[in-house]
Amino acid sequence: MPTLSKLSKAFLLPIALLPIAGVFLGVGAAISSNTDAGTFGFYFGSVLNKMGDVCFGNLPVLFCISVALAYTKDSGIAALTAVVGFLVMNGMQAALLHTQSVDPSTVWVQIDGNEWKKLIFDANKNINWEEMGIGLQQITKWVSASNLEEIQNNSAIVVNSNFELIDGAGSVYYSLLWIDKIPNGLITSNIGVQSLNTGVFAGIFVGAIAAKCYNKFHDTQLPSAISFFSGTKLVPIITFVAVIPLSFIFMFLWPYLGMGLAAFGKASGKLPVGLDSFIYEIAERSLVPFGLHHVFYAPLWWTNAGGSIAEAFTNVSAEDQAKFVNVWLQNHANLAGLIVGSTPEEQFASISKLIQTQYNDLWTAMGDQTIAYKVIANTEVLNFKDLDALGLNIGRFQSGKFGFMLFGLPMAGLAMWLNVPKENRKSVMGIYFSAAFTCFLTGITEPIEYTFLFLAPWLFYGVHMPLAAISFLITGALRTHVSMTVSGGFIDYIVFGIVPFFGSNAMSAKSVFGVLGVAAVMAPAYFFSFYFAVKYGKVMVPGRDGSADVKLASKADYKASKGQNLDGSKIKSSKDSNEEARMEKATKIIEFLGGEENIVDVDACASRLRLTVKDGSLVNKDSIIALGGATGALVKGTNIQIVYGGEQEAIKPRMIKILDEQRKAKQAK
Repeated sequence: MPTLSKLSKAFLLPIALLPIAGVFLGVGAAISSNTDAGTFGFYFGSVLNKMGDVCFGNLPVLFCISVALAYTKDSGIAALTAVVGFLVMNGMQAALLHTQSVDPSTVWVQIDGNEWKKLIFDANKNINWEEMGIGLQQITKWVSASNLEEIQNNSAIVVNSNFELIDGAGSVYYSLLWIDKIPNGLITSNIGVQSLNTGVFAGIFVGAIAAKCYNKFHDTQLPSAISFFSGTKLVPIITFVAVIPLSFIFMFLWPYLGMGLAAFGKASGKLPVGLDSFIYEIAERSLVPFGLHHVFYAPLWWTNAGGSIAEAFTNVSAEDQAKFVNVWLQNHANLAGLIVGSTPEEQFASISKLIQTQYNDLWTAMGDQTIAYKVIANTEVLNFKDLDALGLNIGRFQSGKFGFMLFGLPMAGLAMWLNVPKENRKSVMGIYFSAAFTCFLTGITEPIEYTFLFLAPWLFYGVHMPLAAISFLITGALRTHVSMTVSGGFIDYIVFGIVPFFGSNAMSAKSVFGVLGVAAVMAPAYFFSFYFAVKYGKVMVPGRDGSADVKLASKADYKASKGQNLDGSKIKSSKDSNEEARMEKATKIIEFLGGEENIVDVDACASRLRLTVKDGSLVNKDSIIALGGATGALVKGTNIQIVYGGEQEAIKPRMIKILDEQRKAKQAK
């Protein structure tokens, strides 16, 4: 639990970057696609677009760094070491990767879709076009075969003009020294190095190795002859060597694992009526109370388990190829001149080649969220409507959140407020309204979710989780394609729904307004479910038990507003008084955790203080909550999580400082 909690916290660092990157990406794409090339607006939009796109294109290395930081208490040395390890691992793969080529003397070409001729070469091993009596523009297909009969029997191997093996969509096959035919979608550029497309997985593993090396060797003292390399200088050296076995493991296993994940992503996408989205949300929401939901959705959002563009273009039936070509030509009429071929099959291959060669970052995109961002950044050549024609339901693991974030949970908050006695409603209205508006605007749910989770867990698992899963089921069945960062609030809806729809025509009206329709359905479902559940379940929501904190302003309050104490003397600066209060609170938390000797580790994520103790039975969570600010606490063995919603970032460094002082004082005695 502590290990997974740290991993979940590690994911939050790059995730926190996504909202602003998403704004730049979406707004930039909208501006550039609606202005003429070469104008100020075009370049301005392109700059914004690429600023956002570069963040999403380098998620693996960002995860690598954040994992290293999470397991080393934010060590910069560990972060630098993680980047070194990531470069070394990908460099090894690049050295052993190569495209598969055939003997040029075995290559035949089809002329104008009819006659076949074998290539003739001159003394310099260049194609002798004059002797063949044809031009390059007349060739419609290249194959490798021993004779014409083999071609007529469909036994020939399809190649490109560079004599490299390609698949049905025109993608070049790669291989390692010991593995043949790695699909093109599993090869990409990782910070400039052509290597295996492992999504965020390799970055996570390298970050963990860098953290392990740092924790073990950062204070190592070497013999005097080589003492220069002691301590933190030794860490990147050890990591440099330590990632070599990991690189070989990925080279041996990832092609098969990656193809397995791609097969899973393709198969799950064929489940009927949004069932894949429904199952996803049941699992994701059930992990929220433990703070492990980030770990769960990572493979589906950022690896080919959630879909792959390159994979979607392979093994496509003739009927689906024709459907895609028809939709694509309607959506991208300005690019029709770049497409060659007279049949849908030839045009499909030409379109896939255009995307692969001119938009390789888009072609190699994998994962439900990553693909969405790449499409928004490159709507001029591919959009959600095109991918829908290929059967790729982008947004199936995202769109459902809007249903209960925009209206569902806010209406649950309203239902809880209406269960408060009328005489107390006014005094607690601000609490409920603030939580509901926060959920609607940003998608931050913890003020509402954790209220009923800790008061009555059956409300979370028996009412909220099924309704949330139904929201995903409906959006999945409707094939809505609205993406998000991590929240699904109104800001995300504007950036990833409204802007792409009106700005760059990236999706259909069914997608962008279908999400609102689902939200409208979920609003009464949440309201009536929670209203009657709270009422007849006798859940004592804040204010219902008659203990609402209602008070009028006192003289002391008035004096304080003037910066004075009751006797007229000047109040100490709020900074000093606030700091004293925070230090006192941190000291009390340490005490209620069983004291300094019982605390092993102090950490924090976006909304929780995460702690590891020696003996969980010594923790007094009720007293910690009574200090104020916390909406709940979870004790799981030696792992403690206290939900604050933001204050934890102030508590964590003060606890670390106090613990350090207490331990130094203890050693001095």
